[in-house]
Amino acid sequence: MAMPSIKIKINIIIPIVILYTLYLLGFFLNEDSNGGATMDYIGYRTIIYDFILNFKYTFLNFDQYGERHPPTLIIILSFLYKLNFEDNTIRFVSLNLSIISVIFFYKCLVIKFRDIDKKILVLISAIFLLSPTFRSLSIWPDGRIYGFHFFVISTFFYLRFIHEEKKNYYCYLNIIFLAISSYFSPNFSLFSIFFLYQFYRHLKISKEILICIILNLILAFPAFYYLFVLDVFFLSSGDVPGSEIISKSGLPIQYNISNKILIITSIMMFYFIPIILIKKKLFIYDNHIQLKKILVLTLFFLIMVYEFNYDLNFTGGGIFLHLSHILFGNNMIFYSISFFSIFFIFRICGFRYENFFIILIIFLSNPQLSIYHKYYDPLITFLIFTLIDINLKKSFFSYKNILIIYLFHVCFLGLGLLKGNNIQNTGGEAIIAKINMTTTNLELGNSTANANIIVNKSGNNLAGNKIILNLSSGTYPLN
Repeated sequence: MAMPSIKIKINIIIPIVILYTLYLLGFFLNEDSNGGATMDYIGYRTIIYDFILNFKYTFLNFDQYGERHPPTLIIILSFLYKLNFEDNTIRFVSLNLSIISVIFFYKCLVIKFRDIDKKILVLISAIFLLSPTFRSLSIWPDGRIYGFHFFVISTFFYLRFIHEEKKNYYCYLNIIFLAISSYFSPNFSLFSIFFLYQFYRHLKISKEILICIILNLILAFPAFYYLFVLDVFFLSSGDVPGSEIISKSGLPIQYNISNKILIITSIMMFYFIPIILIKKKLFIYDNHIQLKKILVLTLFFLIMVYEFNYDLNFTGGGIFLHLSHILFGNNMIFYSISFFSIFFIFRICGFRYENFFIILIIFLSNPQLSIYHKYYDPLITFLIFTLIDINLKKSFFSYKNILIIYLFHVCFLGLGLLKGNNIQNTGGEAIIAKINMTTTNLELGNSTANANIIVNKSGNNLAGNKIILNLSSGTYPLN
């Protein structure tokens, strides 16, 4: 009688071992399947050096560096470098720390889908290991991936409170971990509004909800003080091409909501593709969408198209905008997919008000001009199975359907690996070299990489000075 049980366990263990092995292989090959993670990480070297050299000055002038993410991770890295931790060691530890998201994703699934075979849920949670962004930002540490880790943990405590035990300390833990998440990546801070509202629905006006509000304010205070009192408003930095353009409506292009609505809905639609393939009724017209609503949504879409002026030169744009230009050199495929995406997202919002709340937060969490697909990977996948409710029944959770989801994500990872030179030959071990008053070399330790960073500096701080990255493939200015 024990043999079938052993066979089932092996059937689960083998794919997990394969996924983790491929995950490790990505590290040893210096994979960058979402593009840009390597250069972002190498770009941190300058700021790391400045934190080591003059922490206070760098901290109070962080907005000079053009970084849209807080200095939290960079400060941690600077302390690790100061303690003489090797770069490869830091990156390898980071790689394995990221597994915490997989573990807590599984715990979230167990809470939400209590009647589903846990082996199926293990396989779903391991999908993160196929995410190009998850892999790349774990291999090349970035604040966004750490923000995501803590967001997943905070969601776990929220689900425990909502679906299992109404214990108040789950609310407090949710708030604390979401605050930590936001200090790594501010995009997640808006979810505090959603969580707080949900807690209010259960706690009503009470001492407990007052504690939740006060705790949120206390944890947010350092960020507000840093941004607005000390005036280190790094969120507005990081200009990209096109930021000077004015839209037809007369507003600066970064405030053109048409760009955000069409691009972000198409990106969300992308992650729903395997769900739609399995649960086709999600995309089939029914009585929920009346003729009047169809006309209103069509008119809304046409207005969005009229106002749309996003150019690929702005960087980003999402997979469908790029695909449209690759195939036909115009936006026609993108517009077609965006048209269906708007109808689809509208239907998802109609299932539950929480869905509308979550999707609105997704739109608002990207205030800047550039809209990158990687900002939503693997966030949308996580939200589909946790906070967004699309009424997934037990029949959805079959091995056949999980295979469809895996094939989709394998293909997406394959595209990430093929879209450019994404197996990086940059070495791994960064050594902060001897310092003089004119030049600093940050050597990249692999002798075959033929790479270093040359920083021409004129004082005790590198901000605003010329930084050149020398690789075997060429020379690249970093600022």
